Amino acid sequence: MRIVQRTKDKGALHVRLTKGLGVAAGIFSLVVCILMIANNLRLKATDPIHMPALERMMREYDKNPDNMELQQAIREMDQLARMAFFNGQRFNRLGVYFLLGGLLVMVGCFKYQWVFKEEPPLPDGLDPKDDIVKDAEWTRWAIGSVGLSLVAFALVLAFTTESRLKEPEKLEDVVIPTLADLQQNWPAFRGVGGLGFAHVAAAPTEWNAVDGSGIQWKTKLPRKGFNSPIAWDGRLFMAGADELVREVYCVDTADGKILWTKKLSSIQGSPDKAPEVQSDTGHAAATMTTDGHRVFAIFANGDIAGIDFDGNQVWGRNLGVPDNPYGHCSSLVVYKDFLLVQLDHGGGGKLFGLDVRNGQTRWEVKRDFGASWSSPLLIENGDKPELIVTANPAVISYDPLTGAELWRLDCLGGEPAPTPIYADGLVYVASDYIRVAAIDITTHQIVWETDMDIPGVCSPLVTNGLIIYGLSDGGISCRDAKTGEEVWFEETDEGFYASPILVGDQIYMMDRGGTMHIFAAAREFKSLGKPVLDEQAVCTPIFLDGSIYYRAYENLYRIGKDS
Repeated sequence: MRIVQRTKDKGALHVRLTKGLGVAAGIFSLVVCILMIANNLRLKATDPIHMPALERMMREYDKNPDNMELQQAIREMDQLARMAFFNGQRFNRLGVYFLLGGLLVMVGCFKYQWVFKEEPPLPDGLDPKDDIVKDAEWTRWAIGSVGLSLVAFALVLAFTTESRLKEPEKLEDVVIPTLADLQQNWPAFRGVGGLGFAHVAAAPTEWNAVDGSGIQWKTKLPRKGFNSPIAWDGRLFMAGADELVREVYCVDTADGKILWTKKLSSIQGSPDKAPEVQSDTGHAAATMTTDGHRVFAIFANGDIAGIDFDGNQVWGRNLGVPDNPYGHCSSLVVYKDFLLVQLDHGGGGKLFGLDVRNGQTRWEVKRDFGASWSSPLLIENGDKPELIVTANPAVISYDPLTGAELWRLDCLGGEPAPTPIYADGLVYVASDYIRVAAIDITTHQIVWETDMDIPGVCSPLVTNGLIIYGLSDGGISCRDAKTGEEVWFEETDEGFYASPILVGDQIYMMDRGGTMHIFAAAREFKSLGKPVLDEQAVCTPIFLDGSIYYRAYENLYRIGKDS
């Protein structure tokens, strides 16, 4: 009998291509495997938490916490280390897919090759060393075991290389509003820059809430708040609160309807019990602000939040409960993509620069000055921004981008409440029962000061070479802005908490009884009207589209010409 041995065409093109592809896939998998092992060994050795250089810088910063340059260097190194670490982890995840894909291609190709292998020749003896089939099987088992061990080692490293660090959040770009955008709206306490200038040609001078004349609409808000309204694109924003609830309201400027109410929720660290506050301050005294995309609100218990224009809470956190005998009052300020927060109180205050997108701290400065109800003032000193903050006893200027102190002057006392004002190279500050002072922004020296007719809460207005403000127990004071000499003083029946606003050449000041004092911005007092709301009032008005929007104790008003 003749035995015929089966053969296959191992030289066929598809067989050669399959073999070459399998070899290439194997080499590719081996390279990926080696790179993953090297990458994981590097990650385990360079976890940013244990970076020697960063640890040394942190120890140095603990000894010198006021070194803002070192703080910024630590932040930058930490950010770079985190980015490098998590880029390595992303390579791990991608490498797993590449490795598994290469192995699947290799196994598939060699499985296909198996079909075309030739039958082995018959052995010429019974010696085990001549058992070619078993030798081939052993060789394949050994190579496969080594390969699988290598792959398993790479995968174990890839899935066990963890870190306690959080990956840097991918943040959207912040679009900074233009000056024209700001002037068409009312983004913060006292308008653009906090200077008290309305960018409208004129405003109503006659109304009477008793008979409804000149009142276009009136809306009662769910909860009280002594913060003034802010406005953007036809919407008003205000905060309200009591011992249990803190919320933000969005109101349509056209008809006064409440478009949405957002109750703050899921605030980590928020205290179970609200702090005690005075009736003149309440739980929501600080005026909100906006960056044109979100609104920001802070409350007496230290809760602060960012909310989008649709009423969604983007972020929220607690900065610590302020230890203030009256409650927290300092209003918020936005500069570029920073939310600037003054939190002075008896328990040890701080000044914060938060990221508007997520509320995370980008810088913070300790301020052990006791309680203060003044709000920060942001100015442009030439091409250099400065954040002016007052407390007892110091007026301090900070860099709003880093929190670095630029200069300070000890000239105040008591518990300052009026917000500083800036005009023509002078910064004006005040503290009730202590003094009003004008400070040269270049020399940082007092130009003039007085201990007569001092505002308790009302923030001054500077215009036409005059500084004008109201007194808490009644009266309007006008002084020369350059010398401090009294120009005129007007007696009033009620005192002032609200601050004056300039509209054209007219000044509007609401007293605590609900009467608006309208007078000329001139060196002689000339009354232009005293229209009334017939409701207690402490908030500062805002002016848009020929109308006045005012928040009194109970109601929000739009004041304008009768349609």
